[in-house]
Amino acid sequence: MDLAAMDLVLVQALEERMFNAWPALQTIYMDGWLIRMAGGHTKRANAASAWVPSDLAPDDLIAAVRRLYAKAGIEPMVRITPLASPGVDAALEAAGWTFYDPTLVMAAPLGESVAIGGDAAAEVLLEDAPSDAWVRGAAIAYELADWQRDILGRIVASIRVDTAFATVSLDGEALGYGLAVAERSHVGLYDLAVTPAARGRGVGARMVTELLAWGVGHGARTGYLQVRETNTGAQALYRRLGFADVYRYWCRKPPKA
Repeated sequence: MDLAAMDLVLVQALEERMFNAWPALQTIYMDGWLIRMAGGHTKRANAASAWVPSDLAPDDLIAAVRRLYAKAGIEPMVRITPLASPGVDAALEAAGWTFYDPTLVMAAPLGESVAIGGDAAAEVLLEDAPSDAWVRGAAIAYELADWQRDILGRIVASIRVDTAFATVSLDGEALGYGLAVAERSHVGLYDLAVTPAARGRGVGARMVTELLAWGVGHGARTGYLQVRETNTGAQALYRRLGFADVYRYWCRKPPKA
């Protein structure tokens, strides 16, 4: 990806949608930065992320992040996207903050329809609100602790844009969970997970294409998602479905005391 040629307007548009799709439980606004907090569950909702150009000095940002997250009892974290002010990442590195969890943001044109792929025998249930069964099953699929399950439930219950909560099953057994969020001609895919035994069987592809088709039905013409750089298997699936890299981000967190 050529960062110099990157369309920062597109980056900001996707970041804005991601903030709406995965809300924090509290947000502090600080000179172009969003200091997001959600009890420590997921880095997306518990990191400082740039939104608009900022004049805040990197050292002042670092001090504020340390202070505010310490007060909330959350590990300090900063997401470095192409919107971050020049010098922030270098300042964090110089202060000993660890490079963490590099992630790709990918997007694909959807057109007016999506071909349903994957295992035709897999059944995908789409709900417009997170049921107790979805939260319980998703928490197990994501291998969450009890306290994380409770926060997951609070986060997904607070999404206000159109959302589909997916459960994919085969022979009556739930094998995967995920959600899609539609907003302003885009549909984002979030927290997609299938059990290890179901991987490579077309179950994930079935869920992904059903969610994309739902998005098209809600006015989306572009799909987007986030995937860890280390998850090459999922990337291969997404590329087969027409997704391409848009930008990359990573996190920085302070060294353990």
